[in-house]
This record gives sequence, structure tokens and C-alpha cells, in this order.
Amino acid sequence: MIACPVCRLELANVPRLADHFWEAAEASEGRHVMWLNRHVGFREVPREVLRERLEQALQGPPDS
Repeated sequence: MIACPVCRLELANVPRLADHFWEAAEASEGRHVMWLNRHVGFREVPREVLRERLEQALQGPPDS
């Protein structure tokens, strides 16, 4: 299980989280869109790319 970092909704995995963000962005839900802009990027990306970028964003910065 993984929780949405914005609304804490519990989802099965990152692909489901990507779908959740995708739907929120399509609905122009402000908090989710702002999180995506801050952590994934400002440009719309294909859903598969969103999944990859969410994986990276949720891992945090690489260890030094």
C-alpha cells in the first residue's frame, strides 16, 4: 500500500497513485496539481512517464 502524499488516500501501488494524480490533474484539483508541479514537473507527461517520475519523487534524494 502507498498513501497519496497530498490527501493520504491509501492506494495499492505507484501505478494506482499515478492514476489518482492523473484524475486529480484532469479535474484541476489544486493541491494535487501543485504537488505534481513541484515534484514531477510542469509539463503534462504520458501516464507511464508519470508513474516513473512518481517512483523517483517518492524515493527522495539519493544518498550522498
